[in-house]
Amino acid sequence: MLEHNQSDDCSKLLRSLVQRYASRIKLLPDKPEDSVEATVRALWLCALGAPTSSVKALNAPLAALTTTQIDDLKELLERRASGVPLAHLTRRQDFMGLEYKCSEAALIPRKETEILAKAACSLLIEKILPVNQRPRVLDLCTGCGNLACAVANYVPECAVFAADLSPDAARLAGENAKHLGCDDRVQIFAGDLFGPFSSEQFAKSFDLIMCNPPYISTGKLPQMAEETITHEPKMAFDAGPFGLSILDRLLRDAPQYATPGGWLAFEVGLGQGPGIIQRLSKDARFKPATGVLDDNKNVRAVTAQFSHNN
Repeated sequence: MLEHNQSDDCSKLLRSLVQRYASRIKLLPDKPEDSVEATVRALWLCALGAPTSSVKALNAPLAALTTTQIDDLKELLERRASGVPLAHLTRRQDFMGLEYKCSEAALIPRKETEILAKAACSLLIEKILPVNQRPRVLDLCTGCGNLACAVANYVPECAVFAADLSPDAARLAGENAKHLGCDDRVQIFAGDLFGPFSSEQFAKSFDLIMCNPPYISTGKLPQMAEETITHEPKMAFDAGPFGLSILDRLLRDAPQYATPGGWLAFEVGLGQGPGIIQRLSKDARFKPATGVLDDNKNVRAVTAQFSHNN
């Protein structure tokens, strides 16, 4: 009977908090998993000392809170309502069904980047593994390591090398590789794009190069959600006057590091895909590129095979 009453009390408190914060928590289209109920549940678990992403929290059982824990939960909800990202409060984010550690050091993984992750895994399984059973993968602009660790988790035959310009982001990526049990297959470096791989041992050695580069033009930064621009690292999304500064360097230098006939996969911003695909079609170092679509038929990732004489 006591357990039943506790369950009723939890349900009542949950409903009350969801109703109270429904109009105060601003939902962002690029974080569809962070509904108000998922937010309350995730912060509830956080108050219990069990940090959990909003995706996992939505179906997790909720234990009764002490008076102190209720106060902690309400404080967390107030911080969320003030614009602090949920993943910065829980220190967790779901990506490809895996629970990542998050912090202010790196961009919070977005669901839209799963389009690139799935495309990369498909390339490895369908195109690369039949030719090379121990492929090498390079992940640039790795952030918290979400792409690198996802590929290492779902295609464990790979050896993954990853790098980020930010030493703090690189450290976080290393923590995630260990947290997810793939640190034996993922090596993390700090450095500018291909910089950590400029030695001869990496020349023409990667079967797949993937990247989620910054792709927001500097002029559009003020139009971004205040929550994002205030709390997430600017270097993770500012891509210069035309939104292509990192991508230009990626396309210029990638052939030096790819195996002949290897693959390139990268994320693009809304509206950028068609122009980039056309650009690659005129580059003899690449075979015709393919756009990977989101649910609204927008190109959100591009894949291209390097020519055998790249």
